[in-house]
Amino acid sequence: MATALPAPRGLDLSLPTCGETQCSGRGTCAPPPGGGANLVCDCHLGYQGESCEDTVNGALSLPLTLSVLAVIVGVVLLAFVCAKVRQFQKKKRRKNAAKKFGYDIVV
Repeated sequence: MATALPAPRGLDLSLPTCGETQCSGRGTCAPPPGGGANLVCDCHLGYQGESCEDTVNGALSLPLTLSVLAVIVGVVLLAFVCAKVRQFQKKKRRKNAAKKFGYDIVV
């Protein structure tokens, strides 16, 4: 017969942990390396700062977004130029064919 373990006395598990309050929920509290009374944050991967408030790649977000946007705009412009060149070549071929075979095509 299995019995439920009694809850430890004096602990309120509904209270937020040190990591949730002091480390913004992005790390755990740990004793300082040199010892001392105040706990320090041991941040999760991708976060840094005294309270784990900064992202490691936060400085890259704007340049990365702008470069991706520039690549997309470049591809669209290249496609537009290619379409115009093909349209011009097709028009030129039709005009040359009209001259060669004597068609009366308005181009």
